[in-house]
Amino acid sequence: MLDWFAKRNASPMAEAFTTEYPMVATGHAGFLAGTMVATAAGWRPVDALSSGDEVLTFDHGMRPIKSIERRTLVLGDTASAQEMAPVYIPRDALGNRNPLWVKPEQGVVIEHDLLEDALGDPFAVVPACALEGYRGITRAPQQVTMETVVLSFDEDEVVYIEAGVLAFCPAQHDLMHYCVTKQADELYSILSATEARELVIDMITEDSFWTPGAMAGNGGTGEPQYAAFA
Repeated sequence: MLDWFAKRNASPMAEAFTTEYPMVATGHAGFLAGTMVATAAGWRPVDALSSGDEVLTFDHGMRPIKSIERRTLVLGDTASAQEMAPVYIPRDALGNRNPLWVKPEQGVVIEHDLLEDALGDPFAVVPACALEGYRGITRAPQQVTMETVVLSFDEDEVVYIEAGVLAFCPAQHDLMHYCVTKQADELYSILSATEARELVIDMITEDSFWTPGAMAGNGGTGEPQYAAFA
């Protein structure tokens, strides 16, 4: 547990930010159909991509897609549906030019001084579900169908989506890889759901100190924005 998150900016206001949805760990989430991805041919919807297409990555420039997997997930009124309820990210919440939906286990790269102080690196990967409450980010209602596209590369990569969000795409490794690879050799720090939530609560607290109305919804308007999703 990285309890230095809570110790730095803990406050009764921050502790009040709880979520009715369960947290999930970062995984092979896949992007929802229609999500725009930066490629060698410009911004393209993820569902229009094919194996071999080059995608712009955060650390390695253009990299070809090794494989693509398409999935359809129908959420009903079940415990699993609550756990997998998608996350809505309003425009500009994470530097994105357009609002977007992501799956709760989608890894998102966050940059923050708290991370640099503790890990020596200002960047870390957090599951999208941990961002609930930050700059208007919310979880979606249930009863939705999600069409997703999973992009895999030769190694773990971070790609650009919706002109600003950095999204984590883990490589499809076999069991032997995890047995011989040391965590210290990994390029990205991946926080657990609990650690990530502690970080986000502190980020919410810092925003409230500097931005009037930041805790009242998207853009300080007091009313979170929602988008149609089906």
